[in-house]
Amino acid sequence: MFKQILFAALLLIVQGCAIQETPLEDANTVPESVHNLIYEKFPDARNLSSIVIEKNKVYEVTFKLNDDKYSVVANGKGIISTARTTGEAIPDSLVNRLNNTIIKGGTFSDYRIITLIDGYPPHPTVNYRLNGTDFVLTLAGSVFMAPYTKMILLWNLSDLPDKIVQFIDKRNKPNPAFVNTLVNLNQQTRDSLKVNNELSFRGAILYVNSDGTKTYEVNVSYFGATSQRLLFTGSGDLIWVSSFNAIRQYDQDLTKRNFDTNLTLKEMMTFTDILRASSHFFGFSLDVSDNLQNSFRNEYAGLTSYTLFLSNNSPDRWTLYYDANKKLIFPVYSAGW
Repeated sequence: MFKQILFAALLLIVQGCAIQETPLEDANTVPESVHNLIYEKFPDARNLSSIVIEKNKVYEVTFKLNDDKYSVVANGKGIISTARTTGEAIPDSLVNRLNNTIIKGGTFSDYRIITLIDGYPPHPTVNYRLNGTDFVLTLAGSVFMAPYTKMILLWNLSDLPDKIVQFIDKRNKPNPAFVNTLVNLNQQTRDSLKVNNELSFRGAILYVNSDGTKTYEVNVSYFGATSQRLLFTGSGDLIWVSSFNAIRQYDQDLTKRNFDTNLTLKEMMTFTDILRASSHFFGFSLDVSDNLQNSFRNEYAGLTSYTLFLSNNSPDRWTLYYDANKKLIFPVYSAGW
């Protein structure tokens, strides 16, 4: 799922609603050097508007160039990403396509085509209000929908809040004592993991809401063996982890994983009630298809969280992230044909 989200992240600038976290900084503190970067690459840019994404680290500058709207994300060293948005009318083909999904019936607004300057193909993007909730919907080979206003891809750990940097740096070293507890693995496999860093940063996605609040999704390599994700608040507090504990579900040479759920009966009953109570997830339950086998309790760094992968024997998919209190943090819908 991360690859799908990461691909959608390349769209960069979208409108909707998102996770409530820490507000962005005052726009007036954007350094002049950042504006100079813009004028160096886009000398005809006009009507510049700037905000601080991460204080003293990352900034966003929007401007007009010809008839298009541009959005540039930059740090102190250079431009991180650039997107061009060209507004068009909502085509009937998009509406008809949505009418063949379980998310039909929502209302559209602010349809636009987002084209990345660095060669990526243009993608239709639109705000979509469904059952009282605002989402952003994109089409990139498949339908992708999630609650946010902006997605910004960050490749440098140093561009993240200091608290997140410290969390990753603290674990960016081998942890042989923990590896020795992985008795499901044979000695040869454990020995190979002991020399690898526990966490290695691989990239991050910043989700931003319309009120400026933000959440960071950080992708890491776990002992060089699996790819895992963590969600942090804008202030750097950890709120969700992916299935780090699944390393204990692998066979002795780390080639095959047992995908049976680790949810308790009580947890299953709780999530069954949660899903029944939501109009968004009508028709989706843990006892349909292989949903239960693909739903897990995740544990890492003293935090418990949950992931539900839900389908209903159709192309429609929901991926739901819940915190330790079983509060929904982030719902992602996707469908491909």
